[in-house]
Amino acid sequence: MRVRHSAGMGSVLAFTVTTMFFVSGCKHGHDRHRGPSSVNSVVGSWKMNDGTGGLTFWNFNADGTVIEYNDPGFSSQHLNGTYRQDGLNVSGPFTNPGVGDGEIVCTVSNDGKSMQMDFIEHWHKPFKHVPLTGTKL
Repeated sequence: MRVRHSAGMGSVLAFTVTTMFFVSGCKHGHDRHRGPSSVNSVVGSWKMNDGTGGLTFWNFNADGTVIEYNDPGFSSQHLNGTYRQDGLNVSGPFTNPGVGDGEIVCTVSNDGKSMQMDFIEHWHKPFKHVPLTGTKL
């Protein structure tokens, strides 16, 4: 009788620990099917400033695509690419039609409301780095 009781308690304990592991794992970080789940996700629309008054507008889509626009109405597409987010870091390649390829390397703030971007133009030798700062719209 005592052996059966111990085995039953062990099963209950194993079930409890396993359940706690899966529940706590779903609250933080990334879900393989849905991408970033934290408030600092880059997904959304951003206004980026080059520091000289030049503004561009970016859409980071949940499917991992990114599009830069020349206007705040998001109607004049400038370039497109893909990105990957790992915590607060975002990076990926883009194509600027008729000009060349490049990449972005970004850091999103802890609160997800601002971002620093290194816009790297590969059509220049050596590569040209344009620092941009942005706010989420």
